[in-house]
Amino acid sequence: MALHWHMAQFRMAAVLLLPLLLSLPFVEAANYRNFKLPCLAPLLKQVDPEAPATVNLAFLHGPWRAPVLRDDIGVVSFPITTTSRETQRWFNQGVAWIHGQAHGEAERSFRQALLSDPRNPMIFWGLAVANEQRPGRARLFAQTALRRTGNSTTPRERLWIHVLANFYGLKRDTPVKPPPLPDQTRDQDLARHRQRIRDLENLALAYPHDVETKAFLLRQLVLDLHRSGIALTSHLAVDRLAHELTTLSPRHPGTHYRVFLWLREQPAQALAHARSSASTAPGLADSWRFAAEGWRAGGRQHQAIALSQCALRVHHHEMREHLLMPPAAENLSSNYAALGDTLVSMGRLQEALEIADALLSLPRSLTVEGINRKSSDLLLLGRRLHAQAAMQAGKSEHVIHLFQNDPRFAPTPRSPRETAQTSYWTGLALCSLGHPDQARSIALSLAEMARRYEDDPLIGTWAEGLTYFHALTSQEDPGEQHSPPHLPVDIHSAAWQKLKKPGIALKVARDHLEQNPHGLFATALYCSTSFENGNRVAATRAFDRTFRQDVLRADKALRSFPALDKVATALGLPTRWTLPPENLDGGSLPEDPDSLGPARWSPPPAPAWTLSNHTGHPVALADYKGKAVLLNFFLGISCPFCLSQLEKFRPALADYRKAGIEMIAISTDDVKTLTLRLGKTGEKTAEARRTFPFPILADPGLGTFRNYHAFDDFEEGPMHGTFLIGPRGRILWSDIGHEPFNHPGRLLEEARRLLADHSSDP
Repeated sequence: MALHWHMAQFRMAAVLLLPLLLSLPFVEAANYRNFKLPCLAPLLKQVDPEAPATVNLAFLHGPWRAPVLRDDIGVVSFPITTTSRETQRWFNQGVAWIHGQAHGEAERSFRQALLSDPRNPMIFWGLAVANEQRPGRARLFAQTALRRTGNSTTPRERLWIHVLANFYGLKRDTPVKPPPLPDQTRDQDLARHRQRIRDLENLALAYPHDVETKAFLLRQLVLDLHRSGIALTSHLAVDRLAHELTTLSPRHPGTHYRVFLWLREQPAQALAHARSSASTAPGLADSWRFAAEGWRAGGRQHQAIALSQCALRVHHHEMREHLLMPPAAENLSSNYAALGDTLVSMGRLQEALEIADALLSLPRSLTVEGINRKSSDLLLLGRRLHAQAAMQAGKSEHVIHLFQNDPRFAPTPRSPRETAQTSYWTGLALCSLGHPDQARSIALSLAEMARRYEDDPLIGTWAEGLTYFHALTSQEDPGEQHSPPHLPVDIHSAAWQKLKKPGIALKVARDHLEQNPHGLFATALYCSTSFENGNRVAATRAFDRTFRQDVLRADKALRSFPALDKVATALGLPTRWTLPPENLDGGSLPEDPDSLGPARWSPPPAPAWTLSNHTGHPVALADYKGKAVLLNFFLGISCPFCLSQLEKFRPALADYRKAGIEMIAISTDDVKTLTLRLGKTGEKTAEARRTFPFPILADPGLGTFRNYHAFDDFEEGPMHGTFLIGPRGRILWSDIGHEPFNHPGRLLEEARRLLADHSSDP
């Protein structure tokens, strides 16, 4: 009863303080503990992280780990008006991360720059660009940059800021929290993007010797080409701009823009630039992936695989260094997907399955947002790669078994995406096995889900794909050709053949080969289909030396293509027409890939600690060697939200102990405070034994909070943290934030899974 009264009082205090927080400028709110709140949870519950009312509140939903200066992410020189050399270095690093598409890291660097120059408008410009995928935050930062322009702001800097202001429809007299942009038609949105390109062109014309004007113009031209669909009138003219950038700044992290400029237009050009692009910024995980895209577009798929593996090594190194869980690693899912897709397309299914198994064993986010989005990206990818590889190997029955009987494939009840994925792959497998009648109800159910969750485009894409393939395999002409996501091309083409439409079957094969140049299965299907349709010239061109070499890199069980024996005979090739594969191009790969990081993610070692309990007796993590430990970092026994979290975990303690997990709480309190609340003896008081039936340790100096990164480096204060440490002293799962983790049941279920999956880890 007392706890609930204190919680109500605490929430009331937060509500009363919120208007004060909204009205204070950033420099006065550099340390939120000036607001006398031991915990930010009640405030954050009232704040929309995607449309915060003030910069102060936006930062509380931003990064909290301070960055480190890097020399492996390329070289950027973007001078701004500041008297601080440190500010300039952090600003340059933020811009380098932007060019590397690492927006979270960019915001981290700009936040660090702001600490030494808190009113600099160009730093807020950088924060706005770093948040371009989160428009509510981006507009707030852009408006702040505009309002903070002053006498010391140079004409060049004003132009940079006005490019953003025009794009977001802002003026100096726009309210501090700008209203959202009105809904726009497709044409209006395209016009807005084109105007931004024109504004950047004017900036480049006004400052022709400024490297970054060229870099950002190039960046926008290439991004809008791929994201907004704004066609270029001359790729060669844009390439001249890219060439100029590379000449002026050879180690600029934006060299990969040249790869994507030619990716669809002239893949050979993309490949030429990909050969050296990764080496300019080896510490950027995506620089390796971007290079891989160029090699892949040029038909050098196995080289692309090796480069994608480098990207993941960089990710794994970063996660190990900062104790990051995989769902928190920026762009990790897209880089795993790039590798997995290429492995499947080249017949290296066993390696793809190893990646899929690794993904399924990763820790998962257990908050509602994490279940629906971030954590599911990796989980859905692992399940998808398993299903895709099985169907590619002709084992559609196995797909049905996986989603019906394998516990790793059981959809989380709270995740519509996981449920939809189960329906999609089960339906595809049934249709491919010739049972569209059994898939009809599944297709209808998935279509209904798409209507219910119309804001989730992925569910809609799955529903559209299954509806199409169900009609096709039901011998109903679905009309226009469609490509269901990740459906093996031979299954798709065969369905059109069965419908007696060989022309469309050939088009399916040709389209897939264009999207996967020199893909093993795509090439084999196009060869055989073209040959059967009487086009021997096309079959001959596809049946080239590269394809014949790639066959022997595939899994042994997949190296036989009987349908191609007739083609080989017609071409006068020997019975054994395969060729030994050539070595990969070593010039694009690091001499020692291990120097980038480990090939696989593994749980990081938990930092050692020795802390005092309420009697002053030392307790160490080493005391629990061989046991699993649940650590709860909380902000003191006077914090109602922290006590509420502990209250939620208390009824689950017996179940945790049955699972072999001991719970320990680490507090910001000192020993004296804990003694007053818990008693002077090791037995604790009767009330303390009921309220705190687990050890509570004192960390008033916050050293352990910092070592576990349960600390906001920018606000200089501790945060909530929940960590599962395995019997071998490794962090298997964690959740860190300004709000406590309040789902003990979900965590216990996840803990059992993780302890079983990692029981053999060294």
